[in-house]
Amino acid sequence: MESSENELTTTSREKNTKSCEELYEVQPEWDEAAKQLILKLQQEVQALAAENQRLRKALLAQRAKGPKMSTKLRDALYE
Repeated sequence: MESSENELTTTSREKNTKSCEELYEVQPEWDEAAKQLILKLQQEVQALAAENQRLRKALLAQRAKGPKMSTKLRDALYE
């Protein structure tokens, strides 16, 4: 499941990158400051996506380490 999620995320990032490059061609009147701002925001989005991925992995690892509740105890708690 995780690998397919990574593929989807990578694919959507590639699409976003391509669309930004296409925007530059469509909007030649944009000044350099606007282009730099877009690039900076795009880099920030990529950094946040990478951090999100790292935090998800850490959360999954933490959950895997934790003590498991027995099914009898879980059933008793849910009654």
